[in-house]
Amino acid sequence: MVTHKRLTVTTVGLSVGLLAQLATGAEPLVAQKAPPAATELVVDSQLFRNEIDGYVRELNRQMRATLNEELRRALAPKVVMASNELRTRS
Repeated sequence: MVTHKRLTVTTVGLSVGLLAQLATGAEPLVAQKAPPAATELVVDSQLFRNEIDGYVRELNRQMRATLNEELRRALAPKVVMASNELRTRS
């Protein structure tokens, strides 16, 4: 009885596995097509430069603010607990 149950489970598992492989092999391959060629964009160089400069300045400001906060945290006084000191009695 135990072998019959194990054999049945094994047979069902193999059958499902083989059917799954056949099913995935039978699916047609979907080829992705390249997007249509974009028309040429004309960008004003001065506008582009101003946008990039503004982005870089804002990023620098944010980085400076973050670094200043981290530096303040690093330089803040630390509390040191003297737990390793031995007390001596005289």
